Amino acid sequence: MKTRKKSWQIAGIVLLVLALAICIASPVAVQIMFSDIFARTAPPEPGLTSSILYEDIADRYSREPVSFPSGENRLTGHLYCGENAGGLVVISHGLGGGEGSYLPEMMYFADHGYQVLCYSNTGCWDSGGKDCVGLNQSVLDLDAALTWIEGEMRFEGLPVFLFGHSWGGYAVASIFHFDHNVAASASVAGFNEAMPMIMSWGEDMLGPLIYLERPFIWINQKLTFGDALGLTAVEAINSTDTPVLLLHGDEDPTVGYTTVSIISQRDRITNPNVRYAVCGEEHRNGHNSLFYSQAALDYVDEVNERGRALNERYGGDVPEEELRSFYASIDKFRARELDAAFMDSILTFYQSAVQ
Repeated sequence: MKTRKKSWQIAGIVLLVLALAICIASPVAVQIMFSDIFARTAPPEPGLTSSILYEDIADRYSREPVSFPSGENRLTGHLYCGENAGGLVVISHGLGGGEGSYLPEMMYFADHGYQVLCYSNTGCWDSGGKDCVGLNQSVLDLDAALTWIEGEMRFEGLPVFLFGHSWGGYAVASIFHFDHNVAASASVAGFNEAMPMIMSWGEDMLGPLIYLERPFIWINQKLTFGDALGLTAVEAINSTDTPVLLLHGDEDPTVGYTTVSIISQRDRITNPNVRYAVCGEEHRNGHNSLFYSQAALDYVDEVNERGRALNERYGGDVPEEELRSFYASIDKFRARELDAAFMDSILTFYQSAVQ
């Protein structure tokens, strides 16, 4: 009996030590994980990217620099085609990007008579901040952008439309927790709430073990964002009658269509002016492929195959001169050609909201 009791005591001590070790190590591990996920982003280097840069289109699209505060930081961006009178489209970018990541979309809206505001979130490109902070930061930065717009006399009477993808898709749907005059909003591949999205990513990385870290993740994010951590897109959408368009690919590997997306919560959405668009077309139903034409996706496949061959030729260490030659051979506009039907559906949605 004494031996059994002693064994239980030893087991209890071991479990206690393990629990203490987890409690000590987990906050550090969580912070390291977030420091990596939400590290600062930088604009692509000219000559080493297939993305369209402003220098590629400067002769066709005017712009002026803008900046405004968001919390303790100052965000930077540009207002494109300020002479257009159709309305103002505000673009909220995805995680890992910045103000120039959606220039093809900017061009589309500008070509159809809209002014377009593109800005970089906290910790992105030329905006202030040591890092991107977290998933809730995008809606706080969009709130700051709209507050700036509302303080500018030049935008008075101009309908404001929102367009956001992924991190930005969450922002343009959750923004209705704040008091702003928005004519319509288009959310592409947006997630509904920060914590489930973080846990989804964590499960992909660590499997079920991530749920042991959930309390520490929650504490970390609660200390970072306070009440903003609980802001959900669905509750925001239901708090307004503003038209909202939710677009999502049914094979999205990043923001799960049936799990953490806004559109997966459609049974809970009561706003009568919400519209849904699900892309089930093969090769165009992912997270980033929604925007692009099939011709663009086919061309990118060809480019990627050439890139893999080049990488293999040099054993993964391609000389910079060869890399620059490779990127110079890419037709950026062909690679970034937007899907006309996809973009037209958003434009039609905006136009119907103000008729």
